[in-house]
Amino acid sequence: MNPIVRSDDVRTQNRKRVLAAMRKQGVSSRTEIAHETGLSAATISAITADFLEENILVPPTDTSLISSGRGRPTISLSINPEAALICSISMSVNYLSVLLVNYLGDTVCEQTIELETRCHSESQLRSVLLSAITDTMVAAKMDAAKLQRIALGVQGLVDVAGTKIIWSPMCEDRNMPVKKWLEHQFGVTTHIANDCDMIVQALSKRDPEKYSDNFAAVLLAHGVGMGLFLRQTVVNGTSSSATEFGHMSFKPDGALCRCGKHGCIEAYAGDYAIVRHANGLTECTQPSAMVDKIDLQAITERARNGDELALSALQQAGTAIGTGLSSLFALVDPFPIVLVGSGAVSFDLMEPHIRKALKGTMIAKNPERVDLDYIADERPLVSEGGTITALQMHDDVIANQKHFNQASA
Repeated sequence: MNPIVRSDDVRTQNRKRVLAAMRKQGVSSRTEIAHETGLSAATISAITADFLEENILVPPTDTSLISSGRGRPTISLSINPEAALICSISMSVNYLSVLLVNYLGDTVCEQTIELETRCHSESQLRSVLLSAITDTMVAAKMDAAKLQRIALGVQGLVDVAGTKIIWSPMCEDRNMPVKKWLEHQFGVTTHIANDCDMIVQALSKRDPEKYSDNFAAVLLAHGVGMGLFLRQTVVNGTSSSATEFGHMSFKPDGALCRCGKHGCIEAYAGDYAIVRHANGLTECTQPSAMVDKIDLQAITERARNGDELALSALQQAGTAIGTGLSSLFALVDPFPIVLVGSGAVSFDLMEPHIRKALKGTMIAKNPERVDLDYIADERPLVSEGGTITALQMHDDVIANQKHFNQASA
């Protein structure tokens, strides 16, 4: 039996398709939108007319974008940047960034704060977070009433509903209801996600040809995390955001991990693990609470200059990562991998050992063909992913808006 498709559902989906096309193409004519979406000219005309009436789309202020040929002039349209104000937040150990963007996705204002998060209680973190958003709104000379959506990418474990931080290395408190904090303070819908989830969202937008359907981002920073993107969807756990790649087992009863267990991938590939090994400390040495990027860069330079301990530390990190990927590929087949974060500065030294370890799975018969890449700074990606998430969520509201307006009329 074929499912019954309601006309308002079709209308909502078509409005979403038009908004998606406008975000992809930027300034576009109705003909270009029809070509991109595959919708009829009549449907495009009706939807764009509604969007113009709702002030979601606007004609160009640049008259050069209006054709001067024979017949009816072709007018290009654009998403109205003033239709919404979005807030994207990136929060990790000792770092907080607040980014305001308009509905077109352009940056309005950004402020970054360095703070000792591990010295903060839950109530103190709440106060800092709320003040940072308010201060950024003031700096941008924006009325808080214009804010429509907040998205936060956080270092740590988040519940799958995107409401609270279950655990984070930022502080000792657990189950922090951050969504409740923000929605109560600012009165707008808020979504929280693991920072790795935001990273893969950003990569899929930055380079859709390479990172479109199936890929993963391995975050090498304070710890080791993974954002997994399969069949154009971010993959999470059943109850949390966990794709705990860093805590998959590499060597049972092996090196001590920050999580308190032994033998995790992170206990060999995390920043503290590399520093520990390169400095000749035992695997049972308590992991450092914080590692400076400068220390990792120094170890990389030592390795490039032939230091055996530094080389061994990076080789082992590559082997641990490759072994974990090998196990993952045995489950879901190979796909592109991008290493992200401060640890990726040693990519060229780790890559041969990652590929060597990939030979451990029969699935990856040609490990040299697995696409590996790296990006050294993860923070812009987290902010970008938050922006994309918030804009898409608001697009969903806009897509339903006409139907709701008609129903309440």
